[in-house]
Amino acid sequence: MSVWRFRLSRRLSWPRENVAAIAERARRVEQRPSAHAPVFQASDLIALLVISIALVLFVGLAFDALSVERARALPRFVFFLGDWLSYFGQSQWELVPSGVVVLVLISGRWKIVPARIRTAWAEIGALSFYIFAAVAGSGILVNIVKQFIGRGRPMTFDEYGAFTLHPLEFAHRFQSFPSGHATTAGALIAISFLVFPRWRIGLLILGLLIAGSRVVVGAHYPSDILAGLIFGYAFSLWLAGRFAAAGWAFQRGSTGSIRARTAATRAAFQTPARIAVLVAGLLDALVGRRVWIAALKSIGDGSNDDARFQRDRLGRS
Repeated sequence: MSVWRFRLSRRLSWPRENVAAIAERARRVEQRPSAHAPVFQASDLIALLVISIALVLFVGLAFDALSVERARALPRFVFFLGDWLSYFGQSQWELVPSGVVVLVLISGRWKIVPARIRTAWAEIGALSFYIFAAVAGSGILVNIVKQFIGRGRPMTFDEYGAFTLHPLEFAHRFQSFPSGHATTAGALIAISFLVFPRWRIGLLILGLLIAGSRVVVGAHYPSDILAGLIFGYAFSLWLAGRFAAAGWAFQRGSTGSIRARTAATRAAFQTPARIAVLVAGLLDALVGRRVWIAALKSIGDGSNDDARFQRDRLGRS
């Protein structure tokens, strides 16, 4: 029994060691002098807020009441299509995969893994945590704001009109503004531009379709959708700046632009042999012993080509 307790205690120490290493890295990065201004300065935030309020008010006054009538007149198959798209606007599609990746990686014994493999998985883990934090953080804040605003959903239009407010009623039908699905879509759009630039057009279209589907199914007004999109996008961009300041997942370019840290990951995915080594490194970290990478090296698959890997990574930084 004492042996099992010892093994369990040792395994539970790995997440603590990983968290301590991440915190120490963030501390070192934050102590470095920075030549870049914050992503959003006070003047930027004020301008964004004023422009957003103006746009939301314009869209609300011009289209909210009209949207209810048009949505009710849509063919039944369009409603079913909108309902299907709305399902993919639930935050679980981003939170579950990214959360699982973070939990798996944080539980490994990474100090036994070669540095180049450890760096690649650190990049993957940091970006996964960013995706989780962007979607979860913006979603939580929006759900809190909804309670204080208490705007009636389109289902209450006939009874109260498009602009009724019932603050702190904590009822689903008075939680319309801003749209939570649209907030997730806005975060997804920001993530696509920052993390997955090759997929940005497709994810942009998907995000807009998901957001628009909430009007089709009669769950939100257009102004709810616009507010959610703006907030989800802006929050995710701000969060990326905070991550870059801490040395996690992102870095600031020479012009101050935010770029995802993916050099080691891209190098690790260049060939099937490197992908095999990447997976082997994860397995070794999870079991806590050097097993799979040593086995791959023994068959001469190029997994010990550290010098070339490092040159490629530095060349792409």
